Amino acid sequence: MRPFATALGLLLVATAPGAAQSIGEPLPGRGAPRTNPKPAQATQAARPCPAYGPGFVRVEGSSLCVRVGGAVRVEYGKSSHNGYGSSAGGAVRVESRGETSLGPVRSFVQMRGQVDRGLESSPFR
Repeated sequence: MRPFATALGLLLVATAPGAAQSIGEPLPGRGAPRTNPKPAQATQAARPCPAYGPGFVRVEGSSLCVRVGGAVRVEYGKSSHNGYGSSAGGAVRVESRGETSLGPVRSFVQMRGQVDRGLESSPFR
């Protein structure tokens, strides 16, 4: 049984470069020639919306202003029950404001999450 497995392994190893080349992949150790990456184009700076307060920026091409924020918390410590543990939590907030023909529009979305691994901790606030 051992000689059969060895022969099968050698057959697979020997045919791998030919199979790779037949599907258009470069041979191992002979990668495609490297090209220099194109320099990034300069982006336009975000325009602030002072009418709605600090942190708001105008969405390009509209009268909508958006503010994005969030927080991350990570803990690692000794638990009284089962040795050591960890906890991680995060929050993301997105607020938008703008003017429409019907009047002012405001939206607010907040998402929170927490993972505990053997460490009792208070919820993320």
